[in-house]
Order: sequence, then structure tokens, then C-alpha cells
Amino acid sequence: MTTPIHPDLQSRLDFIGLDESSRARLKLIETAVDTHLPRALDRLYDKIAQVPEVSRFFSGRDQMARAHSSQVGHWREIARGRFDNDYLASSTRIGNRHALIGLEPRWYIGGYGIVIETLVRGVVHDYMAEELKSMRKLRPDAVMEKVDIMAAAVAEMIRAIMLDIDIAVSIYYDRLTEEARETEQRNAARIQRTVDLTGEALRSYADGDLDARITAEFEPEFSQIKDDINAVGERFGAIVGQLRQTSSALRTATSEILTGASDLADRTTRQAATIEQTSAAMENLARTVAGNARDAEQASAKAQAAARAAEDSGRIMDQTTAAMERITASSSKVSDIIGLIDSVAFQTNLLALNASVEAARAGEAGKGFAVVAVEVRRLAQSAAQASSEVKGLIDQSGREVAAGALLVSDASARLAGLLDAVRENATLLETIASGSRTQAESIEEVNAGVRLMDQMTQHNAALVEETNAAIAQTEAQAVELDTIVDVFATATPRKTPRAA
Repeated sequence: MTTPIHPDLQSRLDFIGLDESSRARLKLIETAVDTHLPRALDRLYDKIAQVPEVSRFFSGRDQMARAHSSQVGHWREIARGRFDNDYLASSTRIGNRHALIGLEPRWYIGGYGIVIETLVRGVVHDYMAEELKSMRKLRPDAVMEKVDIMAAAVAEMIRAIMLDIDIAVSIYYDRLTEEARETEQRNAARIQRTVDLTGEALRSYADGDLDARITAEFEPEFSQIKDDINAVGERFGAIVGQLRQTSSALRTATSEILTGASDLADRTTRQAATIEQTSAAMENLARTVAGNARDAEQASAKAQAAARAAEDSGRIMDQTTAAMERITASSSKVSDIIGLIDSVAFQTNLLALNASVEAARAGEAGKGFAVVAVEVRRLAQSAAQASSEVKGLIDQSGREVAAGALLVSDASARLAGLLDAVRENATLLETIASGSRTQAESIEEVNAGVRLMDQMTQHNAALVEETNAAIAQTEAQAVELDTIVDVFATATPRKTPRAA
């Protein structure tokens, strides 16, 4: 009873089209294949010996010879078209061997190419050489029939070789897939163990036990995970310890800040009130200084008017002094004239006296002349007396004029000093007025700054209130942080924060 062909092989045969007729066509070139197969395999193994990437799979020529012999039997089964379960087993062994030694399909597919080339060339050559002996007597259509038969036989041989390649490659990849699956299963078991131990440590961390550590040995490729998980525990423990210290310090600091902020709020409120009072005082001062500036400007205007009047008075005093000097000069001239009149009166008196003496000597003849001489003498004496009186008056007037001139000169000097003082006073008043204007402007700027400071202080007071609220909230959060941190158990003891 014939053994049924393995379903996997049968499906391959059906797909590639190797049926009974195909096998019959292979029989036509069986002899030629047997003839050229050893040479084809010789070429293959010579090539293998020359390629280090492939020759390294063989220990030497002896192993290559054994592989060569095994391949001859396998290829002859292919040439005969014996695609049964024994053939499948042989192909499976070859595929497993290739997978076991790690021979990549590209190398033995290339080897198939060398074998196919040699077989096709040899088979075609032998077949055509044999057939050409009789083709000379055949019609062209008969020759083409022979060629078609040869081509079909060669095509069947190539199909059979491709079937063998398919089986070998499939076995290779099945083996690799199986090894990958086994490796994956082994790795999965190791990975699962690693995941379980890692999960236990992480669950301990999640439960708050940060002192938990992985003590079991891991596979070398997973040892880094163990070290990393333990490092995480160490780091978390250190962080929680720092958080405890930080939260304690934070509560203390927030308590102190809250106290300081409260004091700051009180001081800020008092400062705001003080600045508000200062602002009001500065506004009053600004109004006062502005009034002083206006008064100083008015005083400066009056001082300038007084300076102009003093200048006018100075000019009048200068004119008066000049007039007094002219009067003094005129008095001096009048005095000279009076002196001349007095001298004329003295001479006239002397002449009248002489005339009286001469008239007396003339007797009766000279009486009339004597009367005239007496009158002339009397007139001369009267003129001399009047001249003496006028001279006395003029001398007194000269003295008075001189004294008046001295007084006018002194008054003019004093008026000049007064004018200088008035001018200086006007300059000082102008300077004071200008300074008052500048001071008023500066005080207005200061007043604006005080108003701005008042606004900022009011704003700062509001900010301080908000800061107090934020600090109070921060203190509550620090207490909550303590509660959260206390969930974790670490080797670092919790420090009790000092009272604020």
C-alpha cells in the first residue's frame, strides 16, 4: 500500500505544478542530469571553498566531501521526480542543518544557481547533441517538437529545483521562528520574573515603604533594572527625607513670615496714614510757597520801581549839587564885585574928603563944592556901609551855600549809597522771587511724588494683605505636605518643627 504524501508537500507540488506528467518529462533528462550532477556539485563546493563566509561552516575538505556525497543522492532524487515523504524528510534535514549552523539562505540559493547553470548547460548540450543526429532527417516542425520537449523537460527540472529551494528556505525560517519562539518564551519567563520582583518593589513604594529593595539576583541583561529600581527607592527615600525637612522648615518659615507680614501690614497701614498726612501738609506748604512766590514777585516789582525812583532822585540830587556849585561860584563873583564897590566907595570917600579940604581952602567960592563933596562923602560912606552889609550878607550866604553844598553833596552820596542798596535789594528780591518760583515748582513735584507714594503705599498695603492670605494658605499647604510625607516610611526619622 502506497503511503500518502504529506499534506504540506502535496500542497507545494500542487501549487508549483509538479504532477505525474511533469515527472514523466523529468525522466527524459534523468541520464543527462546524472551525468552532469557530480560536476555541478564539484563547482558548487569549489566555490564554497573560495568564499570565507561559507567555508567557515565546514571543518575541512573531508566534511565538504561528505556533504558532497549527501547532496549527490538528494539531487538524483530530484532528477527522478521522486517527491515523496522520504524526499521531504531529506529536504527537512538539509534545511534544519542550514538553520542550525546559521547558513543564510542567500548562500545556498546562490549555490542552487551554480548547480542549475551547470545542469542546464550540460543537459541541453547532451540532449541537443543526441537529438541533432536524427534532426537532419526530420521536418522543421518535428525539430521544433523535439526542442519543445527538451525545453519542457528543462523547465520541469528547474521547477523541481525551485520546489527544493522552497522547502529548504521554509524549513530554515521555520527553524528560526521556532528558535525565536523558544527564546521569546525563555525571555518572557525571565522578563516576567523581573516584572514581578520590580512590581513588588514598586507596590511597596506605592504603599509608602521606601525602604523596600530588590535582593534577588537578576539575569545579567536585567541587572540594570534591579539597580535602577533600588536607586529609585534610595532616591525617593532621600527626596521624602528632604521633603520632611523642607516642609518642617517651610512651616516654621511661613509662620515667621506671617508674623513679619502682619507687622509689616500694621507698619504699612501706619505709614499710609502718615504719608496721607504728609501729603496734606505738603499741599498746604505748596500753597504757602506759591503765595510767597507771588508776594516776592510783587516786592521785586516794587523794589524795581523804588530803584527807578531812587535813580531819578539821584539824577535830581546831581542837578541840585551842580546848581549849588554854580551858586557858590556866583556868590564868589558877587563878593568880588562887592569888594570892588567897597574899594570904589573908599576911594570916593577919600576923594570927597579931599574935595572938602580943597573947598574949605577956597572959602566962599568953594562952599557949593563943599556941599557937593559932603553929599558925595555921605553917599560914599552910605555906599561903603551898604557894601559892607551886602558883603556880610553875601559872605553869610556863601557860608550857607557852602554848608548847603556840603549837605547836598553828603545827601547825594547817601542817596547814591541808598540807590546801590535799592538796586542790590531789587536784585535780591528778584533772586528770591525766582527761587520761590523754583521752590514752588520743586514742592509741587515733591507733592506729586508724595501723592504717588501715597497711592503706592495704599497699593502695598493691599498687597501685604493678599500676601498674608497667601502665606496663611502656604502654611496650610505645608501642614498638608507634612501629612502627605508622613505616609512614607523611610530610615530618616521625621523632625518635629519648632514652634513659631
